[in-house]
Amino acid sequence: MKLVKILLAAVLVAAMVIPAVAEDRLSLTGQMRVRGWYQDYSNGDIDPYDGGTATWADQRLRIGGKIAVAEGVSVTFRFDITESNWGTTGAGNGFGSGRSGGDYSNQWDRAHMDLVKGNWHLRAGQFLQVYSMTDSLDSQDNGVSVDYKLGNGSINVFSMLDNCNEAASANYPTESNCKLAQNQDTFLSGAKYSGKFDSFGLDVYGANWHGDNGMNVSYGGVNAMMDFDALKLAGALEVFGGDASDSVDAMGTQAMVDASFAFTDKFTLGGQLFYGQGDKTDKQYVRLGNGFNGWDPVMDVGTSLSNEQISYGSPFNMAEFGGGEAQSEFGIASMGAMGARLYTSFKASDELKIGASAYISQEEDDSLATLDGYALAAGVVWAFMPNTSLQFQAQYTNGTLEFKDSDLKEEFGSSNYDIENISLGTGLYVNF
Repeated sequence: MKLVKILLAAVLVAAMVIPAVAEDRLSLTGQMRVRGWYQDYSNGDIDPYDGGTATWADQRLRIGGKIAVAEGVSVTFRFDITESNWGTTGAGNGFGSGRSGGDYSNQWDRAHMDLVKGNWHLRAGQFLQVYSMTDSLDSQDNGVSVDYKLGNGSINVFSMLDNCNEAASANYPTESNCKLAQNQDTFLSGAKYSGKFDSFGLDVYGANWHGDNGMNVSYGGVNAMMDFDALKLAGALEVFGGDASDSVDAMGTQAMVDASFAFTDKFTLGGQLFYGQGDKTDKQYVRLGNGFNGWDPVMDVGTSLSNEQISYGSPFNMAEFGGGEAQSEFGIASMGAMGARLYTSFKASDELKIGASAYISQEEDDSLATLDGYALAAGVVWAFMPNTSLQFQAQYTNGTLEFKDSDLKEEFGSSNYDIENISLGTGLYVNF
């Protein structure tokens, strides 16, 4: 590990022209992964989406580091190398991903400074900001965040430039028009109080997301967590409002309750309830920000495969059922949801962990259509060598969409459609 640190420090010096960093001031973490996928969208008579199968592999080397500059002063970075599907070579020059300068094969996704003095913590740069156990605020952007320790808790205030309008203007025809005073830039700002009191935790938060096309969405929420050793309880309640655009209102009320019990140190059983309000005309929001971190409780069975290619969608909106098929293919964007989930995890040995999940849900607002569905998932993590694991996950979603709106029936030529997806994923992971 020491040799890796020295080599990486040398690479950073050569590639980025930064001052030499002593090895004992640089700490590294990271992961190398190689994954394989199979998906079968056998959707019967869905039109215009005919379904089909796909098989592919991908890989990524992720390296994150922290440079301790001085007491209370540090710089954190994280970057991904060769993040690409196998066989993808960007401009087609060959020699493997990452050699042809593709937009996504090599990328920096975090780079920020942290200044800590007394009860204060200032973070500035590009970082990830998440509020709530539901990731209802989830964004990785450039900005400033300030934390202040207060008794048994802390207060956070932040502001991010979520999207900068870089189009040239009449005044600056050859320069990017990226100024903090421009209304067309998109900002995400928020504040949160987090407190921990013995076995009870509480978060109270609010945020605003505003920018292009009259978008000005605000929300507020609360999380509560109780830990009684074997029994753990948690819940969240959040309300969205404002303007989705110049002509469409923003709305959303969502709630989640989670309870789990560890019968032994190897076996845990839990349950979750979800509610998301739907609306026929307004736009339903389930989160603010660009959603970088992702949140997929329905398919979370303890592996590292359920957050990206092998996802379900939001449990608060049935329009995202099956990865957003209903929303993308039929234009039903704000159905809301009412769902329940049973999940379990079992540690068969120090090397082998098994997880499973069963979920059932239906729409909350049936004014345009009804959509009932269920989702099943199972996963295995086998840590067969130090810091190394082989993981596998399988999942199945099944639902029935029935239109009630006469215009939709006429547009799609039928009142009933089946949605049926099978997804398989496997991955080899090395963490360091």
